[in-house]
This record gives sequence, structure tokens and C-alpha cells, in this order.
Amino acid sequence: MTRDELRQACIERLDERAMEHPSGHQGKLAARYLLHTPSADAVELMFEKGPRSALNLWVAERFVDNLVAEGSLEYRHAPSSVLFATKGANGKRRYGRHSALKVMNQLSHADLVCFRIKKLADLDRTLDHLSNYGAR
Repeated sequence: MTRDELRQACIERLDERAMEHPSGHQGKLAARYLLHTPSADAVELMFEKGPRSALNLWVAERFVDNLVAEGSLEYRHAPSSVLFATKGANGKRRYGRHSALKVMNQLSHADLVCFRIKKLADLDRTLDHLSNYGAR
């Protein structure tokens, strides 16, 4: 599967399993979603789909700590402590994350996990985990 085919398959899967976030998608760079769980939590997801970026799925760390502990998926931590840690050319502090996250309440200032999606099964594994979040 090519990168473009994988990107399209991921978007189709997210469209099937989640709903578009109230803030909408961010053009060709990012798609924002809400995924409802059995515990009635709405989990915010941001799928990074830009033409030059890796296919990344951003989610609040608190929802995926068990999945991360398994170590079955490639990911990186994005702690909130690094937000605004650098300054731009104008001297003002920079947000330090993908701009599509700024309007998402759960994701904008939280500790996040960024999953690198290399095959559709990676996305499915993450969505399955999140879909069961809070189930007894």
C-alpha cells in the first residue's frame, strides 16, 4: 500500500468509526475527530495527513497509557511541559505542536502520545483500544 493509499484508508476508517470534531478538519494537513467510548467519554483525535508529514494520530496520553505500555505500536510522547519552550523569530514563545491541536480542548495543552501509523492495522489497534476505554 502506498503512503497515499494508506492515508486515504486511514481517513475512511476514521470517518467510519468516529465523528468529525466540532472545530472541523484543517484542510489538507489534519483531520480532527471525536470517538465516543462505552464510558460516555468523547476522546479527541487528530490525524496528521499532510503531504510532507508522517501519518500521525495524536491522542491524550491518559486514554492510551495501557496501549503505550504494551509497546506494540511506534509512538512518541509529547509532554505539555515543552509547550511554549521555544521562541520564534519575533521573540514570542511558540506553541511547539501541530497548529490543528490548538483548538481541541483535550489535546491543546495536555500530555499527548503521537502514534506513527505505518499500516492500517496500527490505526485499527489504536481505535479498538480507545473504543473500549472505560468498558467494564
